[in-house]
Amino acid sequence: MRRLIILIILTLCAVAADLLPEDSTATSALNTTTSPKLASSALAITADGQWVIAVNPDSNSVTMLDTTTHAVTEIPVGIDPRAVTVETHPAASRAYIANQGSDSVSVLDLTTRTITNEIAVGDRPVGVVLSPDGTQLYVAELGDDSVRVIDTATLTTHEIFTVADRPYGLAITPDGTRLLVTHLLSGEVTLITRPPDAAANHVITATIATWANVAPAPTVITNHSGTRAYLPQTMAHGLGLNTQFDNSVFAKVSVLNLDDCTHQTAEHISLPETDQPVGLPWDAALALNDTQLWVLNAGSNDLSVVDISTPNRPVRTAHLTVGDNPRGIVLSPDGTRAYVNNTLAGTISVIDMQAYTVLEDIPITTLPLPPLLLRGKQLFYSSARADLAQAAWISCNTCHIEGEHDGRTWQLQYIGDVPEGATPVIVRNTTSLLGMIETYPLRWSGEWDESADSEFSVRFEQYGSGLIHGEEMHPTLGEPNQGRSYDLDALGAYIDSLAVPARAQPLSPAEERGRLIFESPETECANCHPAPLYTNLRAYDVGTARGPGEWFGPEIDTPTLRFLYDSAPYLHNGSAPTLHDVLTTANPADEHGVTSHLSDQELDNLIAFLLALPYEP
Repeated sequence: MRRLIILIILTLCAVAADLLPEDSTATSALNTTTSPKLASSALAITADGQWVIAVNPDSNSVTMLDTTTHAVTEIPVGIDPRAVTVETHPAASRAYIANQGSDSVSVLDLTTRTITNEIAVGDRPVGVVLSPDGTQLYVAELGDDSVRVIDTATLTTHEIFTVADRPYGLAITPDGTRLLVTHLLSGEVTLITRPPDAAANHVITATIATWANVAPAPTVITNHSGTRAYLPQTMAHGLGLNTQFDNSVFAKVSVLNLDDCTHQTAEHISLPETDQPVGLPWDAALALNDTQLWVLNAGSNDLSVVDISTPNRPVRTAHLTVGDNPRGIVLSPDGTRAYVNNTLAGTISVIDMQAYTVLEDIPITTLPLPPLLLRGKQLFYSSARADLAQAAWISCNTCHIEGEHDGRTWQLQYIGDVPEGATPVIVRNTTSLLGMIETYPLRWSGEWDESADSEFSVRFEQYGSGLIHGEEMHPTLGEPNQGRSYDLDALGAYIDSLAVPARAQPLSPAEERGRLIFESPETECANCHPAPLYTNLRAYDVGTARGPGEWFGPEIDTPTLRFLYDSAPYLHNGSAPTLHDVLTTANPADEHGVTSHLSDQELDNLIAFLLALPYEP
């Protein structure tokens, strides 16, 4: 049958696309082979299937695995590598690695197995993907809310464009015309058109919304025809009361129609209804002519294989257990093997795609964390044990994504003594855990005095049986829970180890003017938020936690102001979308800072300073 090409005239987000040939020979070939995965991932495979390249975030390295001999070569790169992409042509000679901690991209020569270049990029690069022709490298810069385009011939930046908050996952359609960007704390996808002229600038052509209250949204992949995109996501109940574990968050795979830029709600895959248990779907791959979806679940440490041949009726094909915190999956070109990067086990799982069995777990790095911290980190990211979570549903990382927050406000069912006539429901905005050890007591109302009080969250928010096995926990204030369980101590030690990122750049003139306002006796800001922690570690009634729904108040623990640039929304109940709202709408009586007399320009300067914290003089 002759190859049929239909030219479709599309709108902003669509381009001409080739339809697949319909003869039986082509279909048979596609059933036993897989197309290159043109998406950012913690794992990559060369077009000939000879090499698998894995990032090792804690080891600051990548590992090249020879898929024939299973020999490994570990190569140092930058700090905290998060994603790798490789050229897709058979003679591929380069891979590129995004190093979140050193703000760089490493260039790996696959022939010599050496790093040949380090490219300086923006703040916290977490995603990389190459255009199909290999001429342009795209870098998702989480901290700068931008995507960088690098010319691979010169290794110089061709363009930087601003996108929505926290760009994370990247994928490019097989024809190379459209780039998709996910956002870690949002269900939206930014669609960008690549110009035919390589010298021209890219154009943001659409923003496609999926579900509300999505976080995290770490990955997007496209099918081989570029007509569908698949997004592993975790959707929350949002402001609904989370009285049980299974109506708080939901693991999903959303589907986008790229021809008309729409969210295909009828095609979405509800993983708990298709395959249990699952927690935190993180990466995915397509097989069998795009009729089979392999979804990697980073919380429950497993892999869901789903038949999607009937788009609105997904069916479980297989469920496989892999290693700790799996973050990346690739399929071999011949469709016989799948490879999974277990980032907190330091292994790659090799999977028989026909028998749906794990053949081998190959060590690829020695994780350098001290044993206590490694154990704590594995527990933080895991929902795979019954003492941590019921039905493998929720991990610490589900709400405190990458140790930070999910951008959500929750109605929480409080377990404890409740005043007569009061509802046991409190509204709380998820806080970042970075630098938490420096700002005890913990939580908005200061109701925890040690990180080992995380046992409360394990039992009553994750619905695990608890890490203090066979015993009741002590109250969160008073007699310590630390020392009663090695695993609980390890979890607490890991949480306490999370540090606030350093920002060494000097203050701009506007930020310096804001500093003077912040430190002035007229505003009184520094009275409660003194440097360097920007909190005095005390609780106050500042007028924000009064009323019948705030019986746990009215005093709120003074929060640190560090990291405000990445921690919206604000206040204990998330009621202030911006810092301007904090200083104006939410502060009518000047109870948390005397700001009503400030001009618009002074408010802007003060906010600029707050967003620069922490800074080094």
